[in-house]
Amino acid sequence: MADETSVTPETPKYSPEVEEKAERILADHGLRRSGKSLQSTKSADISRAVSALGREKRELKLVKKDWEEADHRLRLHRKLARSLTLQDGELNLQLARVAGVDVSANNRIIGLINANRAKQQLVKDEIAALKKNADEKRKTLNEAEAKYAESVLAARASLDQLTAELNKSLSEQDVITAVKVMQVNFDVASDETAGSILNSVERRVLKIEEEVFRESIPLRIEGGALIVDVVVDRKSVPMMVDSGATLVSLPMETATKLGILVPEDAPRLNLIMADGRQISARRVTLEKVRVGNFEAEGVEAAVLDVTATGAEPLLGMSYLGNFKFEIDTAAKTLKMLRISTD
Repeated sequence: MADETSVTPETPKYSPEVEEKAERILADHGLRRSGKSLQSTKSADISRAVSALGREKRELKLVKKDWEEADHRLRLHRKLARSLTLQDGELNLQLARVAGVDVSANNRIIGLINANRAKQQLVKDEIAALKKNADEKRKTLNEAEAKYAESVLAARASLDQLTAELNKSLSEQDVITAVKVMQVNFDVASDETAGSILNSVERRVLKIEEEVFRESIPLRIEGGALIVDVVVDRKSVPMMVDSGATLVSLPMETATKLGILVPEDAPRLNLIMADGRQISARRVTLEKVRVGNFEAEGVEAAVLDVTATGAEPLLGMSYLGNFKFEIDTAAKTLKMLRISTD
């Protein structure tokens, strides 16, 4: 008896003419076959934009490094200024001990005090120049971050538009027929979607989106002022958002509640309040200041004298200047942006 073998008939291939027509239909909708899959001919533009973002990020990293170096030099000079202030106090104590007792020592200490104060003035002038330089570099960095974020948003918008176009094309009957031809002739997957076709580009865009941090932080109005909750070294305090204030400023009572210690050698400041009063203050450095998910370290602040009655805590530029920000008074939000360059 002869063996019987079961043979599954193969699906007949479409003719070259039909295949060519299917390719034209796909091309008209921005698609082409590559091996056993479909590709978007328009995704190359988005890929090039993402590659350009890589170069833009490297440039952004250099701009950030430039600012960090300028900011570091400023901090070192401020530290030196505090050291010189402390040294001035110690020399004056020594002078008090020898006054009227040892003329030679008295003259020597006076000479040291004069030299120290001359150096203090020099460092003060250098700090002013360094601060101006650091502020300019911070502004440049903020602008570069905003430009990078806009480029990322543009890449996402282009990808979303292309996804919508492909979804529409893949639902049209002529494209469905053309894809069927490719399935039969080239084993193209039967479940191709816009998502699967653009998967590699989507992954690249998602990766760069993870580096862009945006947040709209709600503000509340109290007494006509915009108030936001600020975390200072793990303790929360409401502050008035004031982009016109150079420093974060804290009334003495608020500083005490936050556990902020004002060193005896803290530099003295003279501030002008909103009502025109001149108030004495001391400059301190806050370890960490956070609003929402945006944290800055080593934030310069002014602790106001106890005579500053009625003064409110202010969130000034010594914090806000670390980020690209926008105060939207109509929406009552503080919009903030930063880019990870790690």
